[in-house]
Amino acid sequence: MENFWMRALDAAEQAEAKARALRVRFGQDAEARCRAELQSFADHDPRRRRVADVVRALRWTA
Repeated sequence: MENFWMRALDAAEQAEAKARALRVRFGQDAEARCRAELQSFADHDPRRRRVADVVRALRWTA
């Protein structure tokens, strides 16, 4: 179970780092760009979860 939480923490930290980089690159438009990218993925595409994590992280980073 501990391994699960360590992986979850690592994923959250990676999403936050990606969100910060996107915020620097695209400013306030970063979340909109990520949402547009989400629309381009199929429903079961594994990338959807990672991009959704970044969108949530964008809400928490400024």
